Amino acid sequence: MAGLGNIYVCEALWRARISPRRQAGTIKGERAERLASAVRNVIAEAIEAGGSTLRDYAGADGALGYFQHRFDAYGREGQPCRGAVAGSRCGKPIIRIVQQGRSTFHCPKCQR
Repeated sequence: MAGLGNIYVCEALWRARISPRRQAGTIKGERAERLASAVRNVIAEAIEAGGSTLRDYAGADGALGYFQHRFDAYGREGQPCRGAVAGSRCGKPIIRIVQQGRSTFHCPKCQR
């Protein structure tokens, strides 16, 4: 999804239960509404948490972000699919794929 960072894309797609392998043109109707809502919620929660500090990110005031503690998909390769925000999920391992040179993390069972 253009315009969003890789972390937030992974998290929004996970919440919306949409595969990152799905062609954008096939996301319509209820699926598109679920995705739009997930994007809004992920961004709002990330802002509230001060962003995501993975290496050296800090806000303008020098504060670190804490959204990375809420990740359900991003960076969780091999860990069970579970939902800190969305409740319990399938428990299958999160997998990592590479798309356009970027790591994408998702649950192949829950995200279709």
